[in-house]
Amino acid sequence: MGYCLGVAPPGRCSPPYLAGPCEAGDSSTEPYIATHNMLLAHATAVSLYKEKFQKIQGGEIGLTLVGKYFEPYSESKDDKAAAERLLDFELGWFMEPLVYGDYPESMKSLVKERLPTFTDEEKELVKGSFDFIGINYYTSRYAKSGVPVQPPRYTTDSLATQEHEKDGVFIGPKAEGSSFIFVYPEGLKKLLCFMKEKYESPKIYITENGITEANVPKCGLDVALKDPHRIINTLRHLYMIHQAMKTGVNVKGYFYWSLFDDFEWVEGYVPRFGLYYIDYEDDLKRIPKESAKWLPSFLKQK
Repeated sequence: MGYCLGVAPPGRCSPPYLAGPCEAGDSSTEPYIATHNMLLAHATAVSLYKEKFQKIQGGEIGLTLVGKYFEPYSESKDDKAAAERLLDFELGWFMEPLVYGDYPESMKSLVKERLPTFTDEEKELVKGSFDFIGINYYTSRYAKSGVPVQPPRYTTDSLATQEHEKDGVFIGPKAEGSSFIFVYPEGLKKLLCFMKEKYESPKIYITENGITEANVPKCGLDVALKDPHRIINTLRHLYMIHQAMKTGVNVKGYFYWSLFDDFEWVEGYVPRFGLYYIDYEDDLKRIPKESAKWLPSFLKQK
């Protein structure tokens, strides 16, 4: 978002512009450099915490990743391989260094010299540098086999395209007020099971999961506070988490996004994620939606 498309800070990208021009940047190298440095910084912080503070504080340290599952667009070998590559380029890009000490082979073979390398010392530093992994899950996509694109860039290096529909049918219902959420709870279960099998069953917290409704100006509270879709969406995802846990996935917690309607990085105040309604016209007054009343009572059930 920030180093390839330029739509989030620091707003760097290179032509051809997919979301508007940037003043500077290189979409073929900077995403990889930024992530490489982030992993090294993370691992250094983890090492310091474990050495100096963890025994005293008794805390845990980890990092959170965007979790998106990819279903093959068809049963073809090419589309199945495309789904695997997209999982490598989005999740494995971080998880393989954290678990095994180096980047996925698919990334090394496709990105080549544009992908930074770890020294042996750095591999040891990064490998195992987490107590838990946070997953932010909202949606999934179909994966379709692609072709090389020039000039190269992170979003096309995987030789795969992400599709939200197949034969005119969305992978899941589109959330109101959101440009990217297509509701697909099954993808969360599949993603969790995939992580268990491929990444040695890490401890996982679902650090974000939620759904939107559109911010309709002048919408009456009698409408704005009724959000049965949020209750249903939360139940469906919790069910899929439970199903994954029954297979041995080590999920330790779930955090709903968000407690309040908020300002989103790209879409601003257009989507409303909150359990609490924020009245933007009346001193940001906070009013519980039906979901805010439902969730505590649900969690108290045995």
